[in-house]
Amino acid sequence: MVETNPTINPVTGRQWDLNSLIEKLLELQDSLLQAQERNLTLTAQARELERIARDAEDIKAELANQGQLLTDKSRENKHLHQELSRMAGNLEAKVQELEDLKSVIGDLQHQLKNCQQERDRLAVMLTEAENAARQGRRSIEPPSESYGKSTQEQSASWLKILKGKQP
Repeated sequence: MVETNPTINPVTGRQWDLNSLIEKLLELQDSLLQAQERNLTLTAQARELERIARDAEDIKAELANQGQLLTDKSRENKHLHQELSRMAGNLEAKVQELEDLKSVIGDLQHQLKNCQQERDRLAVMLTEAENAARQGRRSIEPPSESYGKSTQEQSASWLKILKGKQP
């Protein structure tokens, strides 16, 4: 084996220059420092990206939870909407029934008014007929007190019956 001399450059075959070696060493140190600084910067950036990735995963999970909550709320709102629609339909039916009942009550009140008017007319006609009959009897026979009292009692009882009261 051939020993190489460390003071001779194997590529050029010349002796190494101490100044050039020091310059080369300083250049290499600068390069090493720059590489270390770059490594630190890249490491910090990698940590930041990892943190951002974790945050993104957390946000993604939160969005999934919010989506599920929104789905649940939408389902609940749909159910409430259906329930409200059903209740609105029932209320509309009840309002229609109420309107129908109001109409029936109005008709019954009108019929009652007509019946009362008819009853009053019949009572007047009966009273007039009784008065005419009394006038006719007075002119034919002498009036007796007992006869007049029974006629008055009859007309009073007829009026009570027509007015809906018991004699």
